[in-house]
Amino acid sequence: MNIAMNIDLSRFKVIYGEKVLNAIALQSIDMGEAEYPSEKCVEKPKFLEVLAINEDGNIIAIYDEAWTFQFLPIVQN
Repeated sequence: MNIAMNIDLSRFKVIYGEKVLNAIALQSIDMGEAEYPSEKCVEKPKFLEVLAINEDGNIIAIYDEAWTFQFLPIVQN
């Protein structure tokens, strides 16, 4: 199941590969097929599409397996 959305991630950094980028939004989530079709089930997404700003200042879209992303909150002093 592919869910299209636009969730604000501007308060997060995203680590993808060896790059730390400023996240903009979670554009889409692909949950795959439900393994346990139940109302009380916790599922992890299979794929994510994240909008981010790269090191050149350009907006990019990254679509990859969900486990390849790590999100860290931006902490202000």
